[in-house]
Amino acid sequence: MSDLDKILADAQDDRNILAVGTEGARNDGAVPSDKWTDLDVTLFTADPVATDGMAVLRQIGAPIIVQHLEQTGLFGDDAFWRIWLTRFAGTKRVDLKIVAADAEAAYLTGDSLNAIVWRRGIGAVQPRATSAATHEVPVPTQIEFADVVNELYWCAGNVVKGIGRANLLYANEQLNQYVRPQLLQLLAWRETMRQGGHFDAGVSGKFTWQALTRSERQELAATYDQADLMALRRSVVLLLDLTQRVLADFAHDGRLLVPDYVDAADMQLRELLAR
Repeated sequence: MSDLDKILADAQDDRNILAVGTEGARNDGAVPSDKWTDLDVTLFTADPVATDGMAVLRQIGAPIIVQHLEQTGLFGDDAFWRIWLTRFAGTKRVDLKIVAADAEAAYLTGDSLNAIVWRRGIGAVQPRATSAATHEVPVPTQIEFADVVNELYWCAGNVVKGIGRANLLYANEQLNQYVRPQLLQLLAWRETMRQGGHFDAGVSGKFTWQALTRSERQELAATYDQADLMALRRSVVLLLDLTQRVLADFAHDGRLLVPDYVDAADMQLRELLAR
């Protein structure tokens, strides 16, 4: 019996559960599942607090660690969601959610990967066709593009300042938290523009990696060499090099204008790094 079957069997015995939905990567036919793929399940209930989420999870096995969250508006609704992000032995992970049944419409509208797989009084139902459409990266506006480019070059100055002051922690975290994420955004935008706005970058850019050329992967990976100030200097130069090539691709595409200060800002950063 699969883990989902165990949850559905538990749902059959719990009259409070009115429907069960699944979501996430397992419902994306364009992405093959593997042993690391989470099982994402939502229980739609008459009373969200009447069903014991941990008891449901124990039908699957003994949890190693659970992150329990409570929030509203998970899929653009105003419902109260109870969430258990759960790791079991090995690579098994289950993300269990419990919510009131009237959140179903927003659940289905809010994410194209979501589908109902079971209903009380019917049993298992044929899930709707799913896709990653709601996860696709939209083509940026000129303002959005300019803002990301500006953030990258401005915060790169903070990295260079940290290097100049020999403050490795500050410089590294400026790079990790503020500079490289802008480059990853540019890479995702470049790919979605190539695909007509139909590119899913994935969490933390996991699908962006697949869209890069081999040399781009090597260059991007090299920017994570930050163990000392000398290595960090090289990483920043490599990041600037890659950024320049990516911006050249945008310039060649012609739909977005690269800010006219970029060359001067890039030159200033390189001169400061060379001191």
